[in-house]
Order: sequence, then C-alpha cells, then structure tokens
Amino acid sequence: MTSDDTPRTRAPRADVRRNRARLLAAAREMFLRDGAGASLEGVARLAGVGVGTLYRHFPTRQDLLEALLADAYDALAERGRELLESPEPGRALLAWLDDFVAAVSEFRGTAPSVLVSLRGGRCEAFRSCRAMRDAGAALFARAQEYGEAPAGAAFLDVLKLAGGIAMAGEREPGAAGRLLSLAASGIAPGAALGAAGAAPGESGAAPGGSGGAPDPSG
Repeated sequence: MTSDDTPRTRAPRADVRRNRARLLAAAREMFLRDGAGASLEGVARLAGVGVGTLYRHFPTRQDLLEALLADAYDALAERGRELLESPEPGRALLAWLDDFVAAVSEFRGTAPSVLVSLRGGRCEAFRSCRAMRDAGAALFARAQEYGEAPAGAAFLDVLKLAGGIAMAGEREPGAAGRLLSLAASGIAPGAALGAAGAAPGESGAAPGGSGGAPDPSG
C-alpha cells in the first residue's frame, strides 16, 4: 500500500469547529448564570446557531456538560501528577479531592452529572475523565501504601463520596470544605458499622448475654 492509499481521518471543517466553540462558550455563560439545567434552546440562541446544530454536536445534556468539564478534568489530571511528588501522601490526596469538589461545582447542578459519568462507565470513553480518574487513583494508592488511606477502600467510592459532598455544597455554601474534612477524619474512627450496617448493640444479642430475655431469677 502506498502512502496515498493510507486511510486518513478528515479533520472537522472550520465552520464545524467554530460552531462547537460557540456552543461551548454559550453553554458556559448560561450554566454559570442558570445552572446545569439551563435551557439548551437558549444555549443555541446565544451561540447563534439552530438547536439542531447543538444536538448534532452534543446529542444529550450530559454530553454537553462532559465537554464543558474536559478542561477541568485535564487540570485535575495534571494536578494529580504534580501531587504524586508530595512527601505527605494523605494531605496530597485531600488537596486533590478539594480541587475535584471545586471543579465539579463550577456550575450549579453539575455534580449529579459527574456521578452519572463515574457510575455508568462513560468515563472510560471520555479521555479527560479517564485521565482525571487515573491521576486521582494513583494518589489514593500511594496514600494507601503509606497507611494514610483505608486499605480496603475503592477509589471510585471515594470519588462518589466527593461528588456527594459537592452536591451538598451547592445547596449550602461553605459546607463542602467542612464535609470533606469530616469525611477525612471520620465520624467515629474505630467504630465503623459492620458489613450489614448494624450499629453496636443491634446484632440481636444483649450486651454480655446470648440475646434471650433476662432471667427473672437472676
């Protein structure tokens, strides 16, 4: 096969690239003002294109939000690689999680969409999301290695917890930092619930006994 026979991927036309950039700029402006639930028709109008053009670029709201988050995810990936050099792995992980919460809270209502990406496997097909997740996972693994993160925990669960904290922070400014600190320190270290979620004293047995009724003769 000659070089002329080699299949080539055609670059998007200039007007296609321009429309995409306009749509992302308009979406950012509207989402900052109205939150992630802003009208997509309004986004198209602000961008100066038809709504059909918007849906050709971004078939769903989720696709549009993920495209808007790409730069933030790239920055988180780079930040994670930098923090791998920290002499304090636990603090480095918490600093990265704080940045993650701030990034996914940029637009009101974005955090649930981030959790959809993480839960549904969409992250695998989204380069920026995958790079962000892998960088955070490396920080978490290093913290585990140094005994500064729970050995049996999964990083995806940590990200989901951080996403939930971001959602709470959207409703109450200032709450995210407090909740992240609380999650890091633990509500009651050393007194975690069992696998079934039963609190101490709820296993069916009375303290110090076999769980039966008290002996009236005793």
